[in-house]
Amino acid sequence: MAGLYVHVPFCARACPYCDFDFQVGRRPDAVAFIAGLGCELAARKDMSPETGVIPPGDAWPTVYLGGGTPSLLGVDGLRALAAFIAANFPGAGRGPGSEYTVEVNPEHGDPALFAAIAGFGGTRVSLGVQTLDPHGLAALGRVHSRTRALAALSDARSAGLDISADLIVGWPGQTLASLRADVTAIVDSGARHVSIYGLTIEAGTPWETLVRRGKRRLPDPEHQTDLLLAAGEALCAAGLEHYEVASYAAPGQRARHNLGYWTWRDYLGLGPSAHSAVYADDGSVIRRGNRRGLGPWSADPGIAGELDPQAPLAAAAEGLWTGLRHLPGLDLAAFLARFPAVDRAWIAARTLRQVARGNLELGDACLRVAPGRWLWHDSIAADLLA
Repeated sequence: MAGLYVHVPFCARACPYCDFDFQVGRRPDAVAFIAGLGCELAARKDMSPETGVIPPGDAWPTVYLGGGTPSLLGVDGLRALAAFIAANFPGAGRGPGSEYTVEVNPEHGDPALFAAIAGFGGTRVSLGVQTLDPHGLAALGRVHSRTRALAALSDARSAGLDISADLIVGWPGQTLASLRADVTAIVDSGARHVSIYGLTIEAGTPWETLVRRGKRRLPDPEHQTDLLLAAGEALCAAGLEHYEVASYAAPGQRARHNLGYWTWRDYLGLGPSAHSAVYADDGSVIRRGNRRGLGPWSADPGIAGELDPQAPLAAAAEGLWTGLRHLPGLDLAAFLARFPAVDRAWIAARTLRQVARGNLELGDACLRVAPGRWLWHDSIAADLLA
């Protein structure tokens, strides 16, 4: 079982906090981009799993169009991209238990766009709401309004699509009341999956430059923690389950594509900066990252920017980290089947410190982050990978 990810590297403008791989421009060349995807796929088609590439022909239960801003392609561009996927990965994202997700910015989310997504087989949209507060929207460089975001949520629901919404917390000046109002409004408007991300300012982003010039502030870690906890309380009170470190879902609404990453499923990434991973029978894994930047990728889409082979023990250690993002617990039987080079004794030894600290719970059937300790996930991961 494999997941397909396509990175669409176009944005109308650069958000000041974002360090993703994108090219700014209001008229993306969808035809040239899709031609590049075809060249990449042709160059990788005959490569074996040992090279870190998944050949087409497997089952593809999930498809995810991310970015960048896939919705900037518009109705015609998205349909053309979907036609490329359908031609090269027949049946991808279709059938029982499948999922086909498209990332959409609220300013693009009109009824025609959502109807097109549903028409080519899309089942789910991920809306980059980030906040509904006007001050937050301005600080985060978002161009949509509260009204436009709520209308997009309503229009997506009317088109029969499952809805996920992203929120960013911790922007300077954000209040608990504002955040709670955001959560209530997006859940009431139809979002049954919500991902909450603390604002992180990476080096080289416009926000970081403005901080160095004394024109912006960095997020306050303690306030951001309070906001993360408050968002979680509000979402759980609304009936959503905190099932992954950053995500909450109503029953039956977990993001299947993302769960594939946390349950060690092979995946294929196409486009600039996209990543792929394939697991061998011995539990080793080879990860591939494409070249960053539309220009370098377009020059030779089949060339990898990086190949990262991991031996069985290193792959198992990483597998503990990724598996623990799933808060209900890491299934030990599934883990040992995927990583046969290790056993329960290895797991017990590897997790000994974190279990002793009360951060992890190791049972007969599963290993999980202890209740209330999910905020420590990064430090737990660093210890497991050490």
